[in-house]
Amino acid sequence: MGDNFIPFKSIGLCFSGGGYRATFFALGVVSYLDKIKYQNGTLLENVEAISTVSGGTLLGIAYAKAAQEPDFNFKAFFKTFYNRFEPVNDTLLETAIQKLEDDTVWESHPNKKRSLINAFALTYADMDLFKGNFEPFKKPISKHLKHVCFNATDFSFGLAFRFQNTGVFGNSPLKNTHLNALKYDVQLGDIVASSSCFPLGFEPLIFPDDYFKNQNTTDYKALKSLDRFMDGVGIMDGGITDNQGIGSMINISDQKSRQRPLDLIIVNDVGSFKMDPWQQNTATIKKSSSLKQSISKILKYFQMKPLYWVTLVIGIVIVVGNSLKLLHNTAFTALYILGSMIMGIGLTLTFLGVIAGVVKKFGTHWFKNVFRKNIPEALIDDVAKFDTLNINLIQQMLTDRLTSTVKMVNDIFLKQIRRLNYDLLYSKASLKHKIITATVYELNGEKTAYTTSFKHNIAIKPAPSKLLKDIGLTASKTPTTLWWDKTDVAKNRMDTLIACGQFTTCYKLLDYILELKKDAETQDIDTKAIDDLYHLLLKDWKAFNEDPLFVLEILNL
Repeated sequence: MGDNFIPFKSIGLCFSGGGYRATFFALGVVSYLDKIKYQNGTLLENVEAISTVSGGTLLGIAYAKAAQEPDFNFKAFFKTFYNRFEPVNDTLLETAIQKLEDDTVWESHPNKKRSLINAFALTYADMDLFKGNFEPFKKPISKHLKHVCFNATDFSFGLAFRFQNTGVFGNSPLKNTHLNALKYDVQLGDIVASSSCFPLGFEPLIFPDDYFKNQNTTDYKALKSLDRFMDGVGIMDGGITDNQGIGSMINISDQKSRQRPLDLIIVNDVGSFKMDPWQQNTATIKKSSSLKQSISKILKYFQMKPLYWVTLVIGIVIVVGNSLKLLHNTAFTALYILGSMIMGIGLTLTFLGVIAGVVKKFGTHWFKNVFRKNIPEALIDDVAKFDTLNINLIQQMLTDRLTSTVKMVNDIFLKQIRRLNYDLLYSKASLKHKIITATVYELNGEKTAYTTSFKHNIAIKPAPSKLLKDIGLTASKTPTTLWWDKTDVAKNRMDTLIACGQFTTCYKLLDYILELKKDAETQDIDTKAIDDLYHLLLKDWKAFNEDPLFVLEILNL
């Protein structure tokens, strides 16, 4: 160990993505760190840095913003955040949908593209928790929180896009003086939206277009004149490149501007090792016409037919013949009406036939162009042959491709990137004895992909109780959404997630101290302070096993 290592002196918190599951597990973590005393303060007062992703960013920005207030009180912040998002008060989704439908909203924000993610961004910006811009982090007044990094992903280079107050804002390929001049004008609501707009659920925001209402400043115009920003940069969910915010936290710890690296990095992760296996479509393929035959049948309706103009001619003949009194030398009113109706039908059908023919011609041309541009050249001939296949077979093939691609993007890629980031974290020799990983499923009583049964540190007494494991299981099974559904409300998942964050943090701190004291390299540390902390943690651990919600109940008094 380096001589500069002082356990718990400077702490960095990583909050993963994962919708509300991440948000309220994170709230549990910070609330327990505020409860537990260490030396002359709380452990939360030793947190110098946070790195957040997606759902974790909701808590991260709200907490970091509140911490800059001169009269900051954590318990008051907790109640405000809790009350704003408890199911009876949570209208985030409904409000965003209303904004999306409201023309006046987009007339007053002409810079923003009308989209669901921008509707969410505007909804966040109206909430007191996220109101304002990045300016408060320029010179943070918090006694402890010095570094903030809210992670997203850019769609120009496929790199992490970091909304941070130290280090490079954005990333290296996008770095420039004009961006630095504008960064503190970025709205916090837009940052929350950028970090949490997960693929398939949302579309990217466009930087800088969607981010600045005043686009007449010199720096904005200069930024837009640069080739890399001219057409805008797509910004999406930070979880695409690093769903735990690990890389950003390592960068913070290693910054040259710091006098010493962080003493402890706590990665709070609600991502799961589990995934539902992909299932192929096994439906029986029924006989049907080929794709080519089906398209031909449809296109037959998009053409001029003899019946159309014959109907028109018949109508004209009836009206003209009646006008010339060819029948009994008399003009009959009924024949005028009948002829006019037939003529009208013929005229309408003829007009629609002409329009349909034009649409068919240009539509077919457009489709062929799109087909050539979006299908790889090597596959064009093979794909073109699909037109002779059974249409039900094509449907099944497309379904299997779509579902497997979604599974790849939303599960396989994220889990593989997660493994790579943890490998990076644990392979750094300089971080030995400086890492805690707290997962939402840590204490849920179930086996993992790598164990045959539930595992826990048997040196920590008592063993996790059935009640505690049940709370952990309910929390770990919360879906990845940014709203509460009826099942979430029925299972009281908001409270179980907060409690899970609290008792998991307590357990992991106990586990960390035992490992710290066991290693010969750390024998020269201040054992008195650590022993005192351990006894406080152990007291809470016993209380958690009797009532996993006891800290939450105290906070809500």
